[in-house]
Amino acid sequence: MKRLIAIICVTLLLASCAGYTVYPVKSRPTFHPKGGMLYALPKTRVCVSVTFSKRNHEQAPYAAFASEMLGIDTSVIAAPFAIENISIEGVNEADPNLYYFIYPRRLSVNIDSRHLLRSVGVNNDDYDEYESHTERRLQTAGHETLAAEYNLYDRADTFYVRGDRAGKPSLISTKKDSRSLRQRAMSAAQRLDEIQNKRQQLLYGDYEGDYSPETLKYLLQRLAEQEQAIEQQFVGTTARETVRFYVDPKTDRASLDSQTVVLFGFSPRLGMRSSGAIEPGMDTVVCTLKSLNTLRNATRFVKQSTSGRKKGDNAGTRRTFKYRQAETVHVTVHSNTLRYETDVRIAQFGPVVDLPKHKFEAIFDRNTGDLIHYKN
Repeated sequence: MKRLIAIICVTLLLASCAGYTVYPVKSRPTFHPKGGMLYALPKTRVCVSVTFSKRNHEQAPYAAFASEMLGIDTSVIAAPFAIENISIEGVNEADPNLYYFIYPRRLSVNIDSRHLLRSVGVNNDDYDEYESHTERRLQTAGHETLAAEYNLYDRADTFYVRGDRAGKPSLISTKKDSRSLRQRAMSAAQRLDEIQNKRQQLLYGDYEGDYSPETLKYLLQRLAEQEQAIEQQFVGTTARETVRFYVDPKTDRASLDSQTVVLFGFSPRLGMRSSGAIEPGMDTVVCTLKSLNTLRNATRFVKQSTSGRKKGDNAGTRRTFKYRQAETVHVTVHSNTLRYETDVRIAQFGPVVDLPKHKFEAIFDRNTGDLIHYKN
């Protein structure tokens, strides 16, 4: 009897120290909790952002003379589509198979809008102090693009007679420009050469006059805009679009070490096609994920050494907080003509770890879900 009372006292003491309970949503707890909140373990998807560019030749009347007068490769004009940039990153979301219900009592728990755990036992003010990665958005002020101003066909001649005031001639004669397309293109190319020479003089100080730094900067900017406007008459304008492809890594045993997913097909003449509509002759772009297995020994230890003595008493049934330690995966986006690669932290490739059943402070990285701060 005394032994039973001692066991009950120790149990109550531990419960009062812990002060919280965590239930897997798939479990059936003996005692129904009065109220609480939900959180989930993170699941990482690989986001591949591809920036495509398309060159429009409708506003390029001198495209036929770009190679002759500017020395531009004709393939640039013949192939209007191009891949300008590819970026790779991991995006965390809630794993629908690993949700937990928290009965927090007096414990402070911070959960973000994705239902991912941000901190335990830490106030919001302290969380901002310890957080290592913060999301920052750079806002760039938009600028007005200088449109190409050129007169292809019309010109005006003014005639002044005695008694006319400045700006108010007696006769204005307008007629078609008799210059050929080649002559107009040659004139534009000469103007472009003059602008480029003027820019070089301003950049290297080979100019007459004393310009202030602000004036010099303004002149360089205006010359660059004029240069771009004339070049567009030869090569056209460029429109850019960023498309995001998401890869959901497989977690079966055969795919853990390496797996490959087809993203899209691309051709400089035809543009981009989805993975299910790749045409013959197009370059196939694939994404390869190769685990570096940096946590192989740690995962084996967690599975074999931290499980309980009782059957089923493991990381999925204990009433403590769980978190995932993300594994490093080398991600490569490649084809016959391009190759981009980087390392990404994949949450579901790493082990699920239990936190102790006593009062503590813990902070988790918002990007990877890793434990980055712990204090008893």
